[in-house]
Amino acid sequence: MKGIVFDIKRGVTKDGPGFRTSVFLKGCPLRCVRCHNPESQCPKAERTVTTDEVCGREMSDGEVMDEVKRDKVFYASSGGGMTLTGGEPTMQAEFALAIACAARAEGVSVALDTCGFAPWAAFERLLPVVDLFLYDLKCMDAEKHRGLTGADNAPILGNLRRLDAAGAKSWIRCPLVPGLNDSDSDLAALRDFVLSLRNVQKVEICPYHTLGLEKYVKFGRQVPPGVPTAPAGPADIRRWRQDLGLGIA
Repeated sequence: MKGIVFDIKRGVTKDGPGFRTSVFLKGCPLRCVRCHNPESQCPKAERTVTTDEVCGREMSDGEVMDEVKRDKVFYASSGGGMTLTGGEPTMQAEFALAIACAARAEGVSVALDTCGFAPWAAFERLLPVVDLFLYDLKCMDAEKHRGLTGADNAPILGNLRRLDAAGAKSWIRCPLVPGLNDSDSDLAALRDFVLSLRNVQKVEICPYHTLGLEKYVKFGRQVPPGVPTAPAGPADIRRWRQDLGLGIA
């Protein structure tokens, strides 16, 4: 099985528990205002206009696992493993499944970092071989969500409910942008939804930063209208933690 990978990072400590290797798959169905990896959106390999570098290369599941297995000893000692991320890994659902199955066969724990916008069938097939879902919840208000991402949030919320009902363990990630999805009502709705789930192990705030802006230029794209030009500040983050509660990291 082959797919398009745009990065593999070893020694990662933020994409799930322990010491991890993160595998970045190309392609994403959303166009988020806060996207910090715009190079991940297109499912095909592409060149930068500033340095003529190629972003994305075809790899087999075996080639990916050759990289992942290099740090296998560290996964065991730290409770870590491999994280499939992107982009949106379910855009390459068959490839993601092949990598996850290969990792499990090697005794490597698998996490899936997802925006949740995919057919349920993709999650249903991945469910038996994924140990942890890192699940983005950007906004509970449907209209705001469409403005922030270009897509409806109903499939996202529905998929998370079904995963939770099936017993899937999850970490909820809240990408928050000052003035766009952090009103009192936004945070209250987010908190109430998370509290309705049974298998959430952790909730993380992902504060908006501006690292993606230079990447738009690098790949010859216009920065989408409405993209903030200033990162979230310490006061924003303190308020989010206080208002959400939930033992947030």
